[in-house]
Amino acid sequence: MIYIPFIYFFLLLTFNFLRTREYNLGNFLLSLYTFSSLISIILYQIDFLRYKDIEIELSSCIFYCGILTLFFLPFLSKSKTKFHKILLPNSKLFTFVSISLIVINCVALLLLAKVIVFILSHDPGTLKKDGLKSIYAVNKFEIAGQWILGHFSDFYLLLLILFFYSKTYLKNSRLFNNLLLFSSMSTIVNGLFVGGRTQLIYWVLVFISCFLYFKDDLSKKEKKRVTRLSVIVFSLLFFYLITVTIIRFSGAFSNATEYAEIFSLLDYAGQSFLNFNDFYSNFHAAHYTIARIFPFTYDWISAVNFDLDTYKHSLPIDIGVFSTFLGDFIVDIGALGIVIYTIFYLMAAAISQRSVIINSKKLQQILLLFLLFQIPLNGLFYYSLYNKTAMISIVGTIIISVFFKFSEGKSIEVHDRTDA
Repeated sequence: MIYIPFIYFFLLLTFNFLRTREYNLGNFLLSLYTFSSLISIILYQIDFLRYKDIEIELSSCIFYCGILTLFFLPFLSKSKTKFHKILLPNSKLFTFVSISLIVINCVALLLLAKVIVFILSHDPGTLKKDGLKSIYAVNKFEIAGQWILGHFSDFYLLLLILFFYSKTYLKNSRLFNNLLLFSSMSTIVNGLFVGGRTQLIYWVLVFISCFLYFKDDLSKKEKKRVTRLSVIVFSLLFFYLITVTIIRFSGAFSNATEYAEIFSLLDYAGQSFLNFNDFYSNFHAAHYTIARIFPFTYDWISAVNFDLDTYKHSLPIDIGVFSTFLGDFIVDIGALGIVIYTIFYLMAAAISQRSVIINSKKLQQILLLFLLFQIPLNGLFYYSLYNKTAMISIVGTIIISVFFKFSEGKSIEVHDRTDA
């Protein structure tokens, strides 16, 4: 049974690639889940891991593959036609939104410059275990910087979209575009404070996704610039990722393998389906909650604010593991809740992408598309929108999309710009 997800996603990836003749968002999602499913097979064969004791059920495989396919559906077709029209947003509004987010995030990074240098020179394992306050006394300006990052760094998705949109369709300066990119990295810095790797990986996944979406409309000149820039940035981020992994997991599997640090990355990448299957087969909730899925709504209708740590400790099994977003959903709302959520997800995708003008695309539609895309993309590990600060970026992006909808500028026609 353990082979079913890998075989299914591999065949679906092959079929969709042959059908679309391009590597688009849908194929990227399928590649990630295919790779993760492959690693899960390796993990399942290792005797000293707890995964060996998990019984893989056919019903779990069918539910997992079937529901994920529905979440992939909005992205499996071609990203856009060869000839299409881009309805540009109001230039003043675009500039205002961009500069506002640039200033907010850059101010936070400047306030935290000393802390960042300190963190990069210390053990990320200590940060993960005890927190920054255990080894560093922050001043009031740094506290302000942390608060700003905590509430605005999750806008990295919006900033990366604006970065690629600006480079592709607008004539903004290179400095302006690079500041958008730099500001988006505030989410990586926010992850540094807890010695984490997840925000770094999320940023990379979203960057690659944006490139895949915009690549056909990018001029050849801009595509080369983005490629060169991404090589530099990815090299630095990869160096940090490996460094954190070596320090945090040195000796973690020393009694079982000589490749402890590398093995931790395999465990990170491949455990999702195994943990989902464990939850699907063995977890039976006494009651369900929407607290993690809709954190704002829960606190409005409940007398007690939701606390994730308290919630985790109240459950009979450890849910603090990677199980994909479906694993979190199965714990919180059950199989029926997932089906209902999926129906509303597909409806939202269909409504948000409707165009009055055939083969046209507006910025607000791209923003909404990526908001939906973020759920299965980041959800490869777990449901990433479980806290209020993450939801602030979602609500904020939706509000900005509404402003763009009612403040449209001119339109341009795009046709084979890759040769420009």
